[in-house]
Parts: sequence; C-alpha cells; structure tokens
Amino acid sequence: MLKNVGPEDRLVRVVVALVLAALIYLVPITGTAALLTGLVAAVLLVTGLLARCPAYKLIGVDTSIQEQPYSTTDERAGFRN
Repeated sequence: MLKNVGPEDRLVRVVVALVLAALIYLVPITGTAALLTGLVAAVLLVTGLLARCPAYKLIGVDTSIQEQPYSTTDERAGFRN
C-alpha cells in the first residue's frame, strides 16, 4: 500500500495520539473509556508513523505530497539532451 498520509496529517495524528495516551495516565479514565481511548491513540500513532491509513484508502483520500518531476529551463524551452 502506498503512503497516503501527508506530513502535516502525520504530525497531527502523532500529537493527538500522545495527548490521548497522556490522558489515560493523568486523568482517572478507567474501564471501557480507557480501552477505547487507548485503541484510538494506538491507531493514530501507527497510521501517523507509517504514513498509511486504510480508512483513507477506502474513501479515496490522499493527503501526501506527490513528487513533481524535475524539469530544467532547457526542457521547458523544448531543448533535449
């Protein structure tokens, strides 16, 4: 699977994951709420680190920066080597 999560999106995912993980330890969250918060944090952290999101793939979203081919002034003017 190709990368479909851009750098800004990755940063937000990792920061939110770390904040959620910190909330589990700092705020008395227990039971199902702690489990769901931890699960969301884990998913955000993994997708942020790997730059791949299966949900984005399903709905056709791609926030990654696509590489632009390098061109020189000569190529734009029609000259080829």
